[in-house]
Amino acid sequence: MNYKERLKEIKKRLIEIEKRSVPINVPKIIDIYDSSYDMDSCLCTDSKNRFKKLYISEHEAEKVAKFLFDEQGIYLMVYPCPYSSGWHLSRR
Repeated sequence: MNYKERLKEIKKRLIEIEKRSVPINVPKIIDIYDSSYDMDSCLCTDSKNRFKKLYISEHEAEKVAKFLFDEQGIYLMVYPCPYSSGWHLSRR
């Protein structure tokens, strides 16, 4: 099993465990992040504790950052993930 497959398996297990163990009145990870949860993300989180998207290459991340700037005027910086081989976007 390669690194990415192992990471996906870990995330699935964490969410399954949380579904079974969190009291009903406490929000669960999957409830909070359902719209942004992506199996291609790593375990890094943004300022709102949502999983960050992990881009495979710096070029791919730069293309997305350029698209968001052109379409929505949002300036994002590209930086390497400190924990895995990939790239993230950041507003800072």
